[in-house]
Order: sequence, then structure tokens, then C-alpha cells
Amino acid sequence: MQQEQVRARSTISAATRWVVEFAGSAWAAVAAVLLAGLWLFGGVVGGFTDRWIGVLHAVTGVFTFIMVFFVQHAAGRESRAVLLKLDELVRATSGARDELIAAEQQPLHEQERLEQRLQAEAGA
Repeated sequence: MQQEQVRARSTISAATRWVVEFAGSAWAAVAAVLLAGLWLFGGVVGGFTDRWIGVLHAVTGVFTFIMVFFVQHAAGRESRAVLLKLDELVRATSGARDELIAAEQQPLHEQERLEQRLQAEAGA
């Protein structure tokens, strides 16, 4: 991968992480409540017209659609980091099974076989 692509991906990822962190902050919650209050006030003053409702649906739909991708990206990064740490612990622990490293990348039937084997050994 070229250096520019790596830098661009890192920048986009950092921006995405910032958006998700901000969206989960107390400031974002306060801003959302204030915006909802202003929106409701606008509906009361101007009448709850079809246009008012249509804009409400459009805005909430767009924000929800975009936030799904932001949250999915952040969750994927966190999940990858946790799995890498667990893989390192398996590698570093004597007596641990190397076959469990990257078990999440195995086919489902293989994961189920590993799970059954571990449960049988734990019960024995």
C-alpha cells in the first residue's frame, strides 16, 4: 500500500473515531436535546405541517444512516485490537493451544467444533 493511502486511511479512521467519541459524549447528548427542543418549538409555532414532518424524517434518516457506518468502523477497530491482544496472550502462554489463534477467521463449523471440544474438556 502506498504511503499516501496509508496516511489517508489513518486520517479517515482518526476522524471517524473522533466523531463516534463525540457522538457518545455528554455534550452531544445536550446538543441533541436542545436541537430536539428547538425542532419541537418550531413545530408548535409553525404548525406541524407535512413539510416539517418530512424534513424531520429526512434529517433523522440521513444522520442514522451515516452514524451506522461510523459506529461500525469504530467497533471493528476495537474488535480487531482485542482479538490481536488475545492472540498475543495465547502465543505467550505456555500450554495454550495455537489452534485458537485467529479462531474468529475459521469457518463457523470449525468454531463450533472447537467450542464443543473446549466445553467437553472443561467438564471433564
